[in-house]
Amino acid sequence: MNPLIDALDRLDTIVICLEAIDDLLLPEKDLHNVNRDKFSVLMAFLVSEQRDALAALTAGLK
Repeated sequence: MNPLIDALDRLDTIVICLEAIDDLLLPEKDLHNVNRDKFSVLMAFLVSEQRDALAALTAGLK
């Protein structure tokens, strides 16, 4: 598959994941036990993946 399309797909997936996590960071009453440490690790991972995808996209556009 085209590396640019792969990079765009990865970026879309990452954005969706970040939005879902953002919603969980402001939990409703029934989600009061959200482990924020685990979410911060996941956020760091996703940001790293996003940087890799942006780098691949930038390289492909040159």
